[in-house]
Amino acid sequence: MSKIDYSKTYNKSYYDDYSNGAGYENNKLWEYMFSNIADIIIQKYNPKTVLDIGCAFGYLVHAFRKKGVESYGIDVSEYAINHADESVKPYLKNMSALDELPENFPKHYDLVVSIEMIEHLYEEDGLKVIDKMVSYADKVLISSTDDDYDDVTHFNVQKKEYWVDKFARKGFLRNLEDDVTFISYNTYLFEKAESMDLYDVINHYEKSIKIQKKIYSKPRQFINNLFNTKLIRFKPLVKKILKTIHIK
Repeated sequence: MSKIDYSKTYNKSYYDDYSNGAGYENNKLWEYMFSNIADIIIQKYNPKTVLDIGCAFGYLVHAFRKKGVESYGIDVSEYAINHADESVKPYLKNMSALDELPENFPKHYDLVVSIEMIEHLYEEDGLKVIDKMVSYADKVLISSTDDDYDDVTHFNVQKKEYWVDKFARKGFLRNLEDDVTFISYNTYLFEKAESMDLYDVINHYEKSIKIQKKIYSKPRQFINNLFNTKLIRFKPLVKKILKTIHIK
């Protein structure tokens, strides 16, 4: 049992103030953004099944569904799930990520995605959710702010080495060879390791060092994948969102 009822926090007021007042119900912008994210994920990993943990209004689940990917989403916010597109609601569930998946959801997926969710949990709950994630898929893609301490709902803001450590303890290693900054600079792909032998782990990371340096030399690269001139009228809103996710 969690020490807090997270469901009471993520209500209309929270989503109205999301992204420094930009809001979360600007469907055109968010649909476009998550459609691009879905396109890149499909191109990179070609998943047949995806679970989005902390799916909010279900934008990413909806995008995957329109592209033929069997996708599902869970979120603790009743308000968010109620405001999802009607066509995607059958594939969403208002529930805590700490609870068991519904009977009508698959129990294993090609990919688990969780975007800016896990820092909203107290540490002990976050660790329990990691247990859930690694039981659902052999590939987990998460993003989590590493410096936004101002948001009062950010109960567990951590640097990347913290998440690398926690996933490694579950037999999952960070993939440094794949550029996942199309979501944000603080995005990490964890994959189930074939071996956790010390020498195999050292070899895994040594081979990835050069690629890692190349990836993080261009922190703004992911922006071009998300926005084009068709959204020029959204420029003020886009600036607010980019500021929120720490891209200057």
